[in-house]
Amino acid sequence: MGEYSTDAPLISNDDNAAAFEKKMPILKSTAKWILKGLMWVVFIIWISLMLLYPLEFMNKLLIQYMNTTSGSLFGLTGSILLAFSAPVLIIAFLSVIFLSITGEDEIQQKIALKPKFCLWTFPVLVDGPFGVVSAAEFIGILLVIAFIINGSAA
Repeated sequence: MGEYSTDAPLISNDDNAAAFEKKMPILKSTAKWILKGLMWVVFIIWISLMLLYPLEFMNKLLIQYMNTTSGSLFGLTGSILLAFSAPVLIIAFLSVIFLSITGEDEIQQKIALKPKFCLWTFPVLVDGPFGVVSAAEFIGILLVIAFIINGSAA
């Protein structure tokens, strides 16, 4: 009974805790790596589609795609919607698979060596019309106000 006291924490931060980590099977880690890679590839293709959209060769490809798919059930609007939203749906589907594979494996505790400034949690306005406003929210409010002022000046 002498080893347990009210001053000692119930959960220790010993180096012994690292010995109890679960080893992830190679198939599971490979599947996670492949899914992450596929999500990045789809995301990069989607962003490049957005960036290359104004170019002439991309317009020709898009017109050819629209002519091919315009006879479908949803018509021209559906084919354009599918071209620009399908990558988001693919990424969402792959992320659901990724999360079902990982389960509880991704829980990690990051130990900070020294206190750091967190933009999204640092309170800037405490007693105002919006309640407690963090620094990130305050920057967002300033950007919206600047957008409104810029829009009304034009």
